[in-house]
Amino acid sequence: MKKEKSIPSLLGVILLIICLAAGVYLSTRKTYFSPQASGNCQPDNLQITNITQRSVSISFITVSSCQSSLSLNNLTFSNLISSTASQVHYFEASNLESQKNYTFSLVIAGKTYTSAQYTLTTAATPATPIPNSNLAWGKVFTSTHQLADNIIVYLNIPGASPLSSYTTAEGNWNVSLANSFNDSKTDWFTTPASPVPEDIVVIAADGSTTQISHTTDKNNPVPDIIIGQNSLDSGSVPTPPLGALPTSGQINNFATINLTLTNPREGDTLNTPKPQFFGSVTPNSVVNIEVHSDTVVSGQSTSDQTGQWLWTPPQNLAPGQHTITVKSYNQTTGIWDTISHHFTVLAATSGPAFTASQSATISPSLIPPTPSPTTVPTNTPQPRSAIISTKSAAPVTGDVLPTQFLITFALIFILGSIYLFKKI
Repeated sequence: MKKEKSIPSLLGVILLIICLAAGVYLSTRKTYFSPQASGNCQPDNLQITNITQRSVSISFITVSSCQSSLSLNNLTFSNLISSTASQVHYFEASNLESQKNYTFSLVIAGKTYTSAQYTLTTAATPATPIPNSNLAWGKVFTSTHQLADNIIVYLNIPGASPLSSYTTAEGNWNVSLANSFNDSKTDWFTTPASPVPEDIVVIAADGSTTQISHTTDKNNPVPDIIIGQNSLDSGSVPTPPLGALPTSGQINNFATINLTLTNPREGDTLNTPKPQFFGSVTPNSVVNIEVHSDTVVSGQSTSDQTGQWLWTPPQNLAPGQHTITVKSYNQTTGIWDTISHHFTVLAATSGPAFTASQSATISPSLIPPTPSPTTVPTNTPQPRSAIISTKSAAPVTGDVLPTQFLITFALIFILGSIYLFKKI
């Protein structure tokens, strides 16, 4: 007579039910088997700016510091603010086609964000030549008068497509008006001959917004902007004595004593045949400049009392690759300081790409003094709001790995039970 064999089978069925229930429960819980996308990394206040027929800027902030990338036109673009985790995210995409619709996505903390509204249309190819260099630039400080780096600056001028930039470690921001488009994106934007009102909106990493009412005649340069103060500052930010080294956190362009070449950066692409080259050196020093291509274009610039130098070539540079070399004699070391950068000038028919002026600095003292600060009028404009939704259609966070593991374990257990059932 055979022995009763129901116990192993019954035990296997019970364990299978327990494993399935546990797997379903665990799949709804946060786990650490694979990276999870935090809700604090959702993009907020996403803006599409600096649209041309070949390029565009996309920016946003996140509550937490998160690593991010932009996917557009089958290419991946890195965050220009930081190569690691950051709360401020700024991308520049180039090599696009004119008058073409594009869809993009964001990858933040390993999670992909898509939306039906993550679309843009590039501008038409302008019929008129590229305008001469024209800048809007300035410096941003924190409420405690420290240099404000990694801050996004939005510039809204009536008749122009939305513009933006971000601040460097020295607190400088720079928007090239020469390669900005009109609001219909059909041709270059031309700054009005008479001053018109404009808005400058500064968004810090914590999401705080500082909005300035301004006029277009004071863009070169814009008086200092202090976060949290909705008026422009002119002279209230303390300046270290000439030649004195500032303390940590107070380093700015007034105290720079080493030779630097800020514009162009290494490998930059410029869209104007007569760009502005600038940097810093010891005050009142002579800087020798040479631009090497098919022919050599050379000149000199003398730095001002703050150490800033600026030079524009006397003739248009030919399209193609160039090398700029700047030299200055260092009175302290007794040697010539030398810096060389490679850059490319685009042909007029190929359309612009972003230039180094998006994040470069230039000397305030090389420009005529600006008038007294402009205060915000009574009818202060409303702060800039996000132009598109940042909600993601991505699935709810979860992990199916525990369920798969437990089901596999249960199946193995059942097969083992069947095997034992037949042996007994």
